[in-house]
This record gives sequence, C-alpha cells and structure tokens, in this order.
Amino acid sequence: MKKISILLLSAIFLSLGCNAQNPISLNPAPIKVEKKADYATVQPYYQIDFSAALCMFEVRVNDVLVFTLDLPGQASSTIPINSAILQSGKQQISIKMLPMSGQKILNPNATFQYSIKVYDAAKNLDFKEQLPGEYAVEKVNPAKKQASLSQTATFNAEVPYNISAYQTGTDLKSVAGLNDKLRQAYQKLSELIAKGDLEQLKKLIANREQVAAVTMYLSKEETDGRMKSMLGDLKSGFKMLPIPPNAQVKIFGNGKIASMVTPQGGSVIKLRNEKAQEEMELEFTFYIPQGKTELEII
Repeated sequence: MKKISILLLSAIFLSLGCNAQNPISLNPAPIKVEKKADYATVQPYYQIDFSAALCMFEVRVNDVLVFTLDLPGQASSTIPINSAILQSGKQQISIKMLPMSGQKILNPNATFQYSIKVYDAAKNLDFKEQLPGEYAVEKVNPAKKQASLSQTATFNAEVPYNISAYQTGTDLKSVAGLNDKLRQAYQKLSELIAKGDLEQLKKLIANREQVAAVTMYLSKEETDGRMKSMLGDLKSGFKMLPIPPNAQVKIFGNGKIASMVTPQGGSVIKLRNEKAQEEMELEFTFYIPQGKTELEII
C-alpha cells in the first residue's frame, strides 16, 4: 500500500477543554507575531545537515520535535528547523538515537552526525554559512546493550521576527486528567475531519499556518497553497481510521506542548483512501494558553 505522510513543519497548538463537550477552543485567539523592519530582505533559514544509519532518531529544537525517522539503512539529508525558532538568541538542539522498530537495543553500527547550516530564503535559499562545530551522537557500546543515546548542543540564531506562542502556556505536567483531555480533543478533531467540516478545520489551523508562513518566509500564495493542499486531500476520498486505544501522551516543548502518538511514535490521526490504496497521516500538537482551560491549535 502506498503511504502518504504529511509532516507539519511548524507545531499545531490546540487548547484542550476541561469538559467532554468542548475539548477544543473552536475560536482560538490570534497569536502575537512581530515582524522586524528588515523582514522582507533578511531571511536566514536554518537547517541541520545530517547523516545517520540503523536507528530510529528524533531531532528536537528548543525541545520541540521537528523530525523523526525509523531508518533501517543509512541516509544523508537536510532538515529545516526554523519552525521551532520563535525568536532570536540561544537555541538548543538535541538528538536522540533509539532502536529501530522491533528492536530493544541500539544496533552496534547505529550512528548520527550533523552540522548546522544557514541559507538565505530571500535569495532562493542560497547557502550563507555553516555554524561552528560538527556534532555526533557518541558511538554505541555493544557491551552495554544501550536502549538510547542522546546529544545536545546550543547555537545562536538571528531571525527577523518574534512569535509568542506556547512559551508562556500552562505546564501540562500539572494538568489533571491530561490523557483524557487529549483523547477528547483528538476525538473532536476526527469528528470534524469525518464530517468534512473544512471551514472549521481551517479556523483551527490558522495560527499554525501563520507560524509556518512567518518562520519559513512564505508568500500569501504559498500559504494558501499549503492550506488548499491539505484540505483538498481531505475532500478526495480519504476516510478517518479509529484512534488507537493504546495511544500514548507525549509532552515536550519544555512541558508546554503535548500530543498523542501510537506506541511506535506515529500520528494517531490517520486516513485511508481505499480506492487509491493510500494512507495519510496528520500530526497535531497541543498547548493550553496562559489563563485558559481549553486547548487551541497554532
């Protein structure tokens, strides 16, 4: 079966309600975005240039998951990370290397190494510079039968915008019944998708799309294209699959963001087009804005 995986490059923040009738705020308040005076001409675009082999790995920037992959072979590529850089200053990047699916310990030959490169989005993504340092997760010690290895580094980023999103949100580790609230929120999302309520979905992802547009320097036409592409797929014969009963809560973003994932780490929002024999995944993350009790999408 052909499989389509939609990775949302910027985080989607939803407000979880405290009651089962209204788990998501259907009218989320606009987020605060400040574009600096030189935004149109100064557009640094940060990416990590990596090579990896024989592991599942997670890449987080400021504790926001920007990419994960189960890699039974080896690969080299680049990963854009601007979506997790919400303002200028010191940024943290962390890599976690895990066993491949079906394995309990790391392969003795598992590796991950990377560097951070900067491109100019105002000039067709021309290469600007490589930041100092080349990084690698430490080598696997087979004698220790290791289940994971991690590496963390910091770097300075200069971006022409400031975004106030999840940073001041509620510490989700202190929210009672978070598991149930997340499940109710995902259930509400799945109902909207199943009904084909695209106008309401468009409202819910408006803040998320604004973050994507600002951090990736997208034009209005490009932003509209992203929205039409996703909503168009939902109208083209894809049907919701049930949310797995064994879905698990995952908290990140320094405790401010949460999502539900399958035991293998995948999205719990999955759709299938039986006629085309295709599957599609939609990934959502959630936060509770300060002073509120419901969840909102960003």
